Amino acid sequence: MPLSSPCVRLSFAVALLGAGLSRAEDVAATVESAHDVAPRNYGNLRIGASTSSSRPTLCLELSPLERFSVEACGNGSGFLHHEDEPEVAHFRAHFMLTSWKTPLGWLQPRVNAGFAELQLGADGSGFHFEGTGPSGVETAGPEVGASLRALLPVSAGFELVGELGLGAAYFHHAPRLLQPQAAFQPTASFTLGVGF
Repeated sequence: MPLSSPCVRLSFAVALLGAGLSRAEDVAATVESAHDVAPRNYGNLRIGASTSSSRPTLCLELSPLERFSVEACGNGSGFLHHEDEPEVAHFRAHFMLTSWKTPLGWLQPRVNAGFAELQLGADGSGFHFEGTGPSGVETAGPEVGASLRALLPVSAGFELVGELGLGAAYFHHAPRLLQPQAAFQPTASFTLGVGF
């Protein structure tokens, strides 16, 4: 049968159409699976409220690995303001347990561990785990906690980030501060921000 016959051309067209549909299905499956993967958050800056401070809490988080991140949270004492207010600053590492897709974005439960610094006045230099600071207004100790983070992709690799967290710090030397404090300090926080 010559190549120019209508049957050969029709067979060739059907084969091309079938290959094209198969390729389109592959592309659609790839796009669909891309939507089923949580966005990779490399860093975020959040602000909110915490039971450990009467001022707004600011958190900066960086994530060198997909499931692992480090974070610092506090009210900015020493660089955003110089008011002598009690606060607990947090320095912790997060480990993401899993990630769930929801209609509004992704929910990610996480556990964390690190240390916290309790200060009642002006923040001095360094952290004091073996006692109180020279002025008797600060001490540091271990902290553990858990949080639920929400990621909502907005555009071009940026996400809205929200986090609800609970934690507990233990300050062995808190009863020896100028104004004695409880050694066990639980905290709860809620922060919102933007990440990439």
